[in-house]
Amino acid sequence: MTRSDLLLTGFSSIGAGGASAGLPDPGLRANPELIARWTTPGPRRAVLVPAFRPADVVPGLRTRRLDRLSVWALVGTALALQDAGIDHSTLDPDRVAVVFGTAFGCVELTEQFLAGLRQNAAQADPILFPETLANQPGSHVARHFGFRGPNLTVSAKKASSEAALVEAASLLGTGEADCAVVFAGDLLTRSVFAWYEAAGALSPACGVDAGRASDGDGTGTVPGEGLVACVMETREFAERRRAKPYGRYVGGWIGPDGEAARRPGVRDVSALLGRVAAGMDSGDVELMAGPSAVHAEVAGGAFGGCGLLRLGLALGRLRESDRRCVMVASSTGCDQFGVLLVEKDPS
Repeated sequence: MTRSDLLLTGFSSIGAGGASAGLPDPGLRANPELIARWTTPGPRRAVLVPAFRPADVVPGLRTRRLDRLSVWALVGTALALQDAGIDHSTLDPDRVAVVFGTAFGCVELTEQFLAGLRQNAAQADPILFPETLANQPGSHVARHFGFRGPNLTVSAKKASSEAALVEAASLLGTGEADCAVVFAGDLLTRSVFAWYEAAGALSPACGVDAGRASDGDGTGTVPGEGLVACVMETREFAERRRAKPYGRYVGGWIGPDGEAARRPGVRDVSALLGRVAAGMDSGDVELMAGPSAVHAEVAGGAFGGCGLLRLGLALGRLRESDRRCVMVASSTGCDQFGVLLVEKDPS
């Protein structure tokens, strides 16, 4: 089976606009809002997910003691399966893979647990500890939906969602599963925001000076949070159930770029494209990097699910484009890239 035999059939997102099924709205603009969840040294802004009742989206969902990231994983998976037209109870549970990508993991309950240890180690709540593990969102999804196939959690900074999709494609391409639920996301907490601020990496839009560090265009980072999910299937499995795909997964790549490592700030997207789609006519490919990638971060802030957010925007863009393919590229820093290439599916 070749990678081009893998189809993307469902999508969902949880972000500043709430929880929704389907491709993200290309017109979404999420301005950074004032942080009120914790005390800040002055007005601080970020892109935040508004509070919502998970049971209103997924009836009967029980979320007591779960980290918000695990809750979002359950909601996002349910919406992505719904968008794909899949009733999870009809699937062979041994043939469904779950792949989760995250930059920071379940930091919310980790902070709470460590605060308890610091206050009184003898009285710290041990029930919290299992929920601090980064693989819990994927575990909760597998348990809730009864999926018993491969279950992976990957972390690759801002390119965590690209890494998750590449891993899922490998599982399906080697016959380990017929379909995969892929999701990626992060929470924004006091410690994460403080880390950005201490590193001098925040954008002035957050209410601080640009600081010492910056993202590619020099404006710094606007931290965000959220989760994006998608369903990937083998063509055989998708055709058997008459699915309507958004597009085909052609290839993906994640790792260091030698030129960027030698010269920080260099982004040779054309060279990356050559690695992912060797032999493909570059005229067939629309590049979704630079301003388009920045748009995705404005829509959702910077978090581990940005790559899937860009992918959702790219899939929508393919519908209106004369090009055959679209490539999305993101950077984790001065020497790391995540790249995905998707193609229109003529069927």
